[in-house]
Amino acid sequence: MPFKDPAIAVRPALLARAFQAVFPILARYLFSSPKLRFATKPVPEPQRIVVPTRHGEIPALLYTPVHADDERRRPPVHLLLHGGAFVVRHPEQEDNVARYLASEVGCYVVALDYDVAPAVRFPVAEHQCYDAYRWIREQAETRGWDERRVSVGGASAGGKLALSVLIQALQDGEPTPVAASLEYAVGDLSLPDASRTSPSKRPIVGQWMMRMVRHTYFQGADLDDPVVSPVKYPKLGDFPPLLVLTGELDTLRGEMHALADAARTAGVEVSYHDFPDSDHGFTHVTPVETARSAITMIGDHLRAAFDKP
Repeated sequence: MPFKDPAIAVRPALLARAFQAVFPILARYLFSSPKLRFATKPVPEPQRIVVPTRHGEIPALLYTPVHADDERRRPPVHLLLHGGAFVVRHPEQEDNVARYLASEVGCYVVALDYDVAPAVRFPVAEHQCYDAYRWIREQAETRGWDERRVSVGGASAGGKLALSVLIQALQDGEPTPVAASLEYAVGDLSLPDASRTSPSKRPIVGQWMMRMVRHTYFQGADLDDPVVSPVKYPKLGDFPPLLVLTGELDTLRGEMHALADAARTAGVEVSYHDFPDSDHGFTHVTPVETARSAITMIGDHLRAAFDKP
């Protein structure tokens, strides 16, 4: 991969590279506590696979379910998209969520390692995530999972990419995932930085981070494009059931609350929960009970969709 896409300026590219270097260290110390692992059954180590996309093959982690949820049907699949401000490649950060779903829901989990800025920019990751969704459906016979029961979800940037998968499927006339889970996601890249506020004096997602996102991955993109800013999609009512989780202190809370309201008004089945005194990343950090509650909600939401005939 090149150091940066030619359209991205050097200064934001350097900031993105610095963030990439620091993130795995932060993840190791903040996200790896055994207290945040809620799977009750032992899940095998994930298999490292490659997924073909229009932008080339990309890696992924494949988690195998502990048991089939219904012996009469093949196990379902969840496409899990990690966060990281569109500049971090670290699907391992979603290990606690992936293991919980494989253990408690009994589904396969594909944790995708999509390409990020500054090496690439929009719409590479969106294309890759959508191509991975289509690949999952196409691989049902080979892999032994149920192509009719595929869901998608993710945290932060991954939540935005999950919404983009829905929109691209609808635009192409393809079947959508049966459900989507969206944790402290990005819903509207067109918003001015000043509109993202928090009761916290030092919120995790500050204005500097959103500027970095826009000046790297979304450099040159039309921020009103629904694939960039999903809240602007004109047919939100076509979305499958959504789980939207936000944190009271997160600067992204407002835009996802707005998306949840708009989707519900359009007729979508929406489950929304706002966690008090919680900032960005609450599925991966203490307090334990907040993380447990959020991850349990994800499992319950997907199980309800998978259980439908």
